[in-house]
Amino acid sequence: MKSKPPHLPSKQEDTPKSRGNYVDVFVKRMFSRILVFSDFLMYYADPGFVAEINLAKIEPAPTHYIGKTGDERIADLVFQCPLKDGKGTVMAVIVFEHQSGSLKKIPRKLLRYISAIWDTETKDGKKILSAPYFIVLRTARKPYRGQYPRMSDSLPKGRDGKPLGKTVEIEYDVVDLPAWDYNQLAGGAVLRLALGILKKMLEGRKDEFAEAILPLREISDQEQKIELSNELLQFVDKALRVHNRRVDEAMMKKALKPVFQDEVDTMIKSIFEEKFDEGKIEGKIEGEAKMLAKYLNTRFKRLPKTLSNRLLAINDTVVLESLMESAVKCESLKEFEKALR
Repeated sequence: MKSKPPHLPSKQEDTPKSRGNYVDVFVKRMFSRILVFSDFLMYYADPGFVAEINLAKIEPAPTHYIGKTGDERIADLVFQCPLKDGKGTVMAVIVFEHQSGSLKKIPRKLLRYISAIWDTETKDGKKILSAPYFIVLRTARKPYRGQYPRMSDSLPKGRDGKPLGKTVEIEYDVVDLPAWDYNQLAGGAVLRLALGILKKMLEGRKDEFAEAILPLREISDQEQKIELSNELLQFVDKALRVHNRRVDEAMMKKALKPVFQDEVDTMIKSIFEEKFDEGKIEGKIEGEAKMLAKYLNTRFKRLPKTLSNRLLAINDTVVLESLMESAVKCESLKEFEKALR
């Protein structure tokens, strides 16, 4: 198995602009699992909210009514949470925020979300609208200090210092990832895996992720253990690639040794050898780019050559997965090009 020598990123390299795509895809894949989301609610959400909903009947909500303005992230997740008394639902939304240290944009974003949800429910003839519950999963480098931003912060103030007009405020909770140590991560094995890997990816210590893999030892189902190992290491590999580094055999062995013990060499060979074959990776990426270009050409009847060439030049499969989601949601090529930037 060939690997490139480690390249130590400079301080500037440690926060690449392209980081958002692969991190967003990772969050969406992991938290889209109902068991992971339910687990997250049980350990990190408001206990009063959790006490009112039926955790066994949570299901993903349709999201065709959000994301029209282009500034909602693909990682934002929406779930329908039926109440235990059967008399209504709560629309629970995880907003993944890793770009804004101040959260200033959050109140307006959440107001758009719930307005869109209520508009859709009203058109569908729903008499009792869903109650909103928003959780911001924040991953800036330092914990948030002070009060959370409110809509009134953006409005003019009167002589008494109070905001003018009648303001609708959107309340939300914040789960602050950088404030956690590994011994503070709570929940089941898969949830702690997701949060642990996410923490390592965003801290810039991506070559020291063995600690984040340890919850795998608690999973008795060997097939699930292998599947999760595969999925998690794919995203760690993406995190390193933006710094011109790769997950090499020694790094994988260090991470997986506590989990697979004497079988670690066999596991690395059988699961990951093909995945890190350069030729096969490049062929897969080229195929995905062509598929995306074909989809856009079919949907919008035409695809400019310049746009097609830009898609074929992309060498990251996770970026392509993100763009495929944008292609499905967008209403015009112009809107898709915004996502491509």
